[in-house]
Amino acid sequence: MSGWGSIYNNTRLMLGVHGRELARLQEMAASGLRIRQASDAPADAFRILGLRADGYAYETYSKNLAGVDDSLNMALSVMGQMSESLTRVRELATQGLSGTYSPDNRAAVAREIDAILQQTISLANTSHTGRYLFAGSSGSTRPFVARYVDGTIVGVDYAGSPQTLGVPVAPGVQYAGVLVGDDLFRNADRQTPEFLGSTGAAAGSGTASVRGDLWLTVGHEATTYGGASGIAPGDTAATGDTILGNGHSLVIDAPAGVLRLDDGPDVAFTGAETDLVLTNAAGDVVHVNVTGLGPAFQGTVAAQATGYLSLDEGASRVAIDFAQANLAVTDPATGRVLYVDGTGVARTGIEPVRVPGTYDVFGAIVTVRDILLNTRGLSEGRQTQLLTESIGALQEATTQLARAETSVGGQVGAMASLGTLLEDLQTFSADQAARLENADIVQVATELAQRQTLYEMTLAVSARLLRMSLLDYLE
Repeated sequence: MSGWGSIYNNTRLMLGVHGRELARLQEMAASGLRIRQASDAPADAFRILGLRADGYAYETYSKNLAGVDDSLNMALSVMGQMSESLTRVRELATQGLSGTYSPDNRAAVAREIDAILQQTISLANTSHTGRYLFAGSSGSTRPFVARYVDGTIVGVDYAGSPQTLGVPVAPGVQYAGVLVGDDLFRNADRQTPEFLGSTGAAAGSGTASVRGDLWLTVGHEATTYGGASGIAPGDTAATGDTILGNGHSLVIDAPAGVLRLDDGPDVAFTGAETDLVLTNAAGDVVHVNVTGLGPAFQGTVAAQATGYLSLDEGASRVAIDFAQANLAVTDPATGRVLYVDGTGVARTGIEPVRVPGTYDVFGAIVTVRDILLNTRGLSEGRQTQLLTESIGALQEATTQLARAETSVGGQVGAMASLGTLLEDLQTFSADQAARLENADIVQVATELAQRQTLYEMTLAVSARLLRMSLLDYLE
């Protein structure tokens, strides 16, 4: 009986094996999948999970890349419009240089430039998908804030972040979805400040932090005279004298009744004047009181005048030390510093100062507008000179903006190539996973036919064995 029991058990075992294999192959044929659960092929299942994870990661990177690409293309469009604005301002400034333009004509041009300035600030504050494009990592903060005096924009400050916000767009690769506007719209190639006036002020030895164009007020405080001549400051000397420092003198001939400032013309006096005006060859002026002058005095007396420097029209002042080559003058509006050499200061005045390599888009426009408006009462020649200088500043700002556009455009181009690569990697991962997971239908059909044949043969053999009797053995 043990022989028949063994035959029965083996037959049942093989029928079960063939049946399970038939069921598996039929399921594969119906679903098209070779692996439906990890136990079907553990090693391949693990590889499939890794490939799918890679595919999901590449899909996420592609979405991030598309978002960054969208923001940078928007930024490029904005910068293109700003470049057009600067081009228009240069055209208007060039028109303003025409000798046929009257003050009213220039004022009209200045008004158009002011409108362009406001539009440019608005462009620089463009937001996209809830974030300001040029605010750096502070995407929710308006990056450019205008400073106003009496309703007029006098400057624009950057209030965004100096850092960018990196977005992962590929394994180990990040691109900035928002940009640092202060880097894009301002040149950072600081050079020595240039003093364009005639006060004698010059650049100090320190490294200035002021930017662009500014106006240095060189003011007078008090004039004193050496010696015992009896000469004294005139009634309006405090506000009317223009000399500064220790390099001036009065030549007095009381018996002849004449006075002279430096190399200027002789001026007659009677002895009763309390506010006599003297001028030297350079146009410097002093006001003197001669009522105390000794009637027999003849000689030369030193004229010394103290003064101050200011970047806010005298509201805040730094006393001039005429022996100091590095006076620090701070702009209260920005906190930035200009270093001035006071050793050569000889007269009062408004000293135009420009700092090459630091111009920004907004400051360059403000300067052109103000020169055309001539709010500081410049002469025709000085206005033309400074307007010519301001066109150079506009060109510097335009060049910086062009460099920024090129840089951002290069990033956009690189991202296009990276996007193609990510698509290829995503497709490759999906194909590899599908190759491991999907069944080869031709192979499955072949194996199914073979297994079906084996199953039927097992049934046939089992039936034949089970029909055998004792008589078969006896025969």
